[in-house]
Amino acid sequence: MNIQNISALTQMLTATGFNETIGHRLIQNICFKPADFMLTERLLKGKDILTCSIFFERNGDEYACNYYDASFLKELEMPDTVIHAINIRELDQRMNQIDWEVSEQALQSFRLSYETSWQREKLVEKVVTDLSRLSVTDEGKHFAGCLKLKHWACISNTLVGNINTLRSRFEVSQRFYFFDGQGISIEEVHRFLLNRWLEKKLHAKRRQENGEEAETSEGNGETADKSLLKKKRRIKGNKIKR
Repeated sequence: MNIQNISALTQMLTATGFNETIGHRLIQNICFKPADFMLTERLLKGKDILTCSIFFERNGDEYACNYYDASFLKELEMPDTVIHAINIRELDQRMNQIDWEVSEQALQSFRLSYETSWQREKLVEKVVTDLSRLSVTDEGKHFAGCLKLKHWACISNTLVGNINTLRSRFEVSQRFYFFDGQGISIEEVHRFLLNRWLEKKLHAKRRQENGEEAETSEGNGETADKSLLKKKRRIKGNKIKR
């Protein structure tokens, strides 16, 4: 392995703002000598979540990192609302207490005959059942989608299904490039994507308001048409009487 190359990549990525442990993850992948590979970093910015997919390509005995994709998810606040006897905020708290990634320690301590060793799985099953109950109505389906995206973003699609549709509703993303070993810092990326998220939210609000205005205009037009029709009928009736 080219340790100098791995060290240079680690320095570039940590200077950008990624975790220092990324060097260990790099060497774990590079030892297999793949043609290319991707690392995913999930960073908390306050209560916002920044998920970065970092791409690497091999050129001879060296690897290069030219860009990464960053997705921004604004904190999803859950209301203290009850739908189908399920409290949204309480369900959010329950999901927050579950370790959604199966740890090696949990696998080693598992015994099917000991219910305590699969207590986590019982809690997961209850959560999944409650999410299904919520999804019966449009309002509940909205909050169920928010909760899935908030807690299941890093879980394999084979377990929870494809949530990319949900991502497009709540997330904003952008590709960022490295040039001459330098890139935009994670802090700047966070500010940039936060601004894009606010812009997206503003456009959505305007579209909703314009839709309501159009609906009101159509309703007023229908009322005016009915009034005009009644007026014509009255005039026609007066003519016949004469």
